[in-house]
Amino acid sequence: MIELILIRHAHAGPYTLPDEARKLSSQGLEEARQLKPKLKGMPEGHWLVSSVVRTRQTFELISESSAEFSESWYHASGPAYLEMIQERSEKVIYLVAHNPSISYLASYFSGEQIQMETANCVHLQWPTLDSWKEVTRGSAIVQTRI
Repeated sequence: MIELILIRHAHAGPYTLPDEARKLSSQGLEEARQLKPKLKGMPEGHWLVSSVVRTRQTFELISESSAEFSESWYHASGPAYLEMIQERSEKVIYLVAHNPSISYLASYFSGEQIQMETANCVHLQWPTLDSWKEVTRGSAIVQTRI
């Protein structure tokens, strides 16, 4: 079985800094704090996190795991997200990233229209698959939508 837990970063502050440097707003800090207990009971996995400030802050507030940070998750389109996931070998992946690409990925894998708001989480499973290269459009089971 393979699993993908998609998390959109929490609400960011105003555009007073370059976009990559925007921090979480007070609303975003509260959203992340509220999300953390909802993730209890989720499987342990490998964390992939966009390296921009608001995604790093979201990750630090919701997880105590280590993570792999990359600016690729900030710059990439939805189809590029798909390609990057399909190159992974981990059985359980958490991805903390950005819209519209993260909503694209959730919609592509689930086969339904999913619009991820800030601090939303979608937990997808493929009970009979062992490789990300095997996943196809609409093939995931949506376990949880937070």
